[in-house]
Amino acid sequence: MAVGAETQQVKVSAEASPFDRTSAALASNTDPQQVKELPLNGRNWSTLTALVAGAVDTGGSNQRSIRFAGRGLDDNNFTWDGIDATNIVNQAQQPFVRLAIPIDAIEEFRVDTMIFTADNGSTPGGQIAVASKSGSNRIHGSAFEFLRNDLFDARQPIDKLNPTKPAFRLNQFGGSIGGPVVRDRSFFYFNYEGLRQSLGQTLPGFVPSDSFRAQVLATDPALVGVLDAYPKGNISVPDNPQIAEFVGSGRQLDHEDSAMLRLDHRFSNADSAYLRFSFDAANYSAPMAAGGSYLNDRQMITSRPVNGELDYLHIFSSRLINEAKIGFNRGNVYTTNQNVSGLPVAVAVSGFTTLNNNQFKLGVGNSFSWIDNLTLIHAAHTLKFGVEVRRIQLNQGNTANGTVTFSSIANFLNNSVSSASYALPLPINGLRKTQVYSYAEDEWRLRPNLTLNLGVRYSFFNLFHEVRGRAIPFDFSTCGVKGFCGAGASFGNPNTLDVDPRVSLTWAPATLHDKTILRTGFGLYHGDGQLDDQNLPINNEVGQYSLNVKTTPGLAFPITPFLNGPGTVSARDDDRNRKDSYVTEWGVSIQQDLSHHFVNTLGYAGSKGTYLLSTSYVNLIDPVTGKRPLAGFGQVQWRGNTNNSSYQSMVETLQRRFTRGLLLSANYVWSHEIDQDAAGGGDSDFPQDPACFSCERASGDFDARQVFTANVIYDLPFTFHYSGSAALPQRLIHGILGNWSVAPVFTARSGIPVNVTEDRSSTSVATGYTTSQRPNRVAGVSLAPPGGRTRSEWINPAAFALVDGTGYGSAPRNIARGPELWQADLALSKRVSLTENTVLRLRGEFFNIFNRAQYGLPLADVSTSTFGQILSTVNTGPVGTGTPREMQFSMRLEF
Repeated sequence: MAVGAETQQVKVSAEASPFDRTSAALASNTDPQQVKELPLNGRNWSTLTALVAGAVDTGGSNQRSIRFAGRGLDDNNFTWDGIDATNIVNQAQQPFVRLAIPIDAIEEFRVDTMIFTADNGSTPGGQIAVASKSGSNRIHGSAFEFLRNDLFDARQPIDKLNPTKPAFRLNQFGGSIGGPVVRDRSFFYFNYEGLRQSLGQTLPGFVPSDSFRAQVLATDPALVGVLDAYPKGNISVPDNPQIAEFVGSGRQLDHEDSAMLRLDHRFSNADSAYLRFSFDAANYSAPMAAGGSYLNDRQMITSRPVNGELDYLHIFSSRLINEAKIGFNRGNVYTTNQNVSGLPVAVAVSGFTTLNNNQFKLGVGNSFSWIDNLTLIHAAHTLKFGVEVRRIQLNQGNTANGTVTFSSIANFLNNSVSSASYALPLPINGLRKTQVYSYAEDEWRLRPNLTLNLGVRYSFFNLFHEVRGRAIPFDFSTCGVKGFCGAGASFGNPNTLDVDPRVSLTWAPATLHDKTILRTGFGLYHGDGQLDDQNLPINNEVGQYSLNVKTTPGLAFPITPFLNGPGTVSARDDDRNRKDSYVTEWGVSIQQDLSHHFVNTLGYAGSKGTYLLSTSYVNLIDPVTGKRPLAGFGQVQWRGNTNNSSYQSMVETLQRRFTRGLLLSANYVWSHEIDQDAAGGGDSDFPQDPACFSCERASGDFDARQVFTANVIYDLPFTFHYSGSAALPQRLIHGILGNWSVAPVFTARSGIPVNVTEDRSSTSVATGYTTSQRPNRVAGVSLAPPGGRTRSEWINPAAFALVDGTGYGSAPRNIARGPELWQADLALSKRVSLTENTVLRLRGEFFNIFNRAQYGLPLADVSTSTFGQILSTVNTGPVGTGTPREMQFSMRLEF
């Protein structure tokens, strides 16, 4: 076969049967027509992953808002042409990174949600595999422009500050070209896409009034730098002449450019290779919030993902094929806080909006992969073997930072600092480890209609070490009462027995005429979790200061004179004997071939998560003695893997591949996910009682009981036949009404849990631990307000009572539920043939066409006056699901 030859390209998504005759995986191939035609708010390809069965989108439709089948966010795995394509520091790309994999560079992608086979999955969550486009013997390409403007958009349903809609502009543009370098031998494909986005934002805050500024300057000139950092107020505050309200304006700016180049070459009928390289530069700048209000401080975040690979395929025979890859992936984020004062510390004055600190921090991850996959067909067996060696580099550091707090305006006037914290700079640490994955799989056709898939996968995730031996592990359980294990000590004991058996059986009973397939499967799936959760030892290098007016009389601004000595280290305890997390999955399903190319699947899938991420605190006060077990330390943050979870689901899907101008994909999932503060990698809460993790067992934070998605692509059947000059009216009618297509998308989910909490002082809790404290539940009182749920009162405050005493509240975790979400989008496009090989596509996209208010979760702190109120939407940004109604228009030239 000639690689890239137009007549011999294999497009799996478009041509493969929806039937899965080889595994029991809950999976979905995304058709190229869906990638091309469905409306995407922001043109982020990740939005399409929310349309597969088992996905839960909390709002925003980016990699950081979509989870699969009860697993944690960092249980997801992203690959591009088989090469790691995660953000490395954590799995998901930053929300503002939308073009790391450009839409037009995607040939197809597949999402395996559960029960996938041994040749797939280095994590226990969703496996998202993207394949890139390649060139062919024919020159082909495109150029496009997408345009959005606030003129066509509805207002945010919750926006009290803006009398008019904030200004918004979004331009996304780019193009691609592919073709032969040497016909039938070498081919190229190049893609570029860019975006420029600007969103106006009102900046509300509270600042010193002019009269109070003069008072402060007359009292203590040392505060002049702080005062100058506050903008001038423009609205007086009744009954408080010391405070003025500031209402300013700012802009959120997105600037991103992405490019991909792929070169394919066929050396012979048996040997072929390709080289692919992609680069993305994303820059995001926005006003920086401080407790829900803003001044003139800004935050700049930059990310430059890089991904590349060299792939070599050798066909020994029609029964033996080997594919070898080497790949590189880079994920990074550079964050810069830009305050007006230029100070490394934040300044918090009760009554005024906090001035943010001036800090820079970076997180850079590199992964180098060496992969080899061998496929051997022998009689009724298709044998697959593979190995991957992955080298991971993680570099992290930050500048000095801290906070100076004045507990009252009067204290600020007198320059009497109530408390201050300060952390010395964290030098860039280099964390390194080498991982190994391998698998063996036998796809055994016992009969023409009966296939048994047997496989085993081995994973060695390893532990980090710091290249210069600077990191200081801390663990009471392995290093004794001193806690600190010493600079350069091992981060722990790596697990070497992560062996995952996987089995599935598919059967197409002959009596049902090959139109019905029964499938069942079982498997174990180990995971490494979030790499950013494995770096606690580097935090133990840095000296920190914690000052207050009681221990440091005369504490004032600036605090530099009070920073004596090297500082004390605020230890963080990482369990050095923690196990690797794993998930046991099982399921059964039946697929039925219906008439008119429709396939229906009905199934059940379940899982149990074991040794999941746990975050807590140790060395709490003993309620009996009133003392901490280890007197030399306060309470110490602890991280390990002790939690567990369960997931049960019923899945119903209806699929029709794009055939005769019609595609349909619809999924309904009923599920229930239960956990003890953690669903998996990257998702973990702190418990109310660190001595009772089982007391936290409840519906998980992202447990959406019901999820329904549907999308359709339909070429409208308006055709006209005409000939000769007499048919001019018919030509005109055809030009107007012909070649239209519509692509609606509908998504809906039930509300996700809300954890009701209360504020407590350390003296009101016997252990001195105040994190994640919950109130008492008042028996017999409904959670729903008497007048029904409204945005101003979603949860009934009478259903709870503040804890009286030093014990813990009786309210269960995640006791309430937020609003449900449903949204309808629509794309309408017109195809205009300019020449035989040139087409112009005119397109309009309409998001949330019914302008339904997509409310976020209610505030859930019963100690505040805003308890139970919904003060924001599920998505406060301008792209993704959950926005108000928005319109986008585009023009695309294809040749």
